Amino acid sequence: MSIFEGLKMPRVIYEVESKYNGNVKVVEVGSTRKILVDDVSQSISCNSPSISKLYWGQLVDSLKEKSPDVKNVLILGLGGGTLVHLISKNFPEAKITSVEWDPVMVDIAKKYFNLDSVHEHRVIIDDALKVIVEPEEYNIPLGSFDVLIVDILNGSAYPDLGKTGNFIAALKKLVSPNGLIIFNRIYTEDYQDDVNLFIDYVESFLGETELEVVAGYTNSDNILIFGKVK
Repeated sequence: MSIFEGLKMPRVIYEVESKYNGNVKVVEVGSTRKILVDDVSQSISCNSPSISKLYWGQLVDSLKEKSPDVKNVLILGLGGGTLVHLISKNFPEAKITSVEWDPVMVDIAKKYFNLDSVHEHRVIIDDALKVIVEPEEYNIPLGSFDVLIVDILNGSAYPDLGKTGNFIAALKKLVSPNGLIIFNRIYTEDYQDDVNLFIDYVESFLGETELEVVAGYTNSDNILIFGKVK
């Protein structure tokens, strides 16, 4: 009997070249689907057995503790909609707005990750910086969100826009008093110095932050940065 008998190997069920993200694959292993951008995992199906241990599940668990009465959520970076599904499931009364600059990702989320099944969810396809700097153009009132999640990645890289003072200042204007802003950053050895500087930068705008490291696979951890708007 082979040790590989019964082992389910990943298979690519869709692959496309995106103007914004480069090579994008949808990979399926058993009942679990993932989105890979240049072979870096970006999203996972919300019914994955491992979801509770990964970044998406850990973030939602933290929300239950820090903001149990979530009503209005803004997510910058849709990907395959993993967070959208989990937040909708755990906070069924919440209204969710997602901003995604890549229409390819939106199409994948709908076709392969059942995004359209989520109620009270609005998708804006545009640049995140433009949306938060000119929210009135998208019918977004200032101070309207009690949770704002920044999950903007290009592969494993964090876009420069997310590091600017204008960006963080604009985020604050969209969040109600005592609301949360949550940043997701990749915390591998290559990015640790950059992330540590970013944490100091966020604290200069939001004050004291809380940090949560989520262990990933093959030494690719995430760090969640929680800041409260005063």
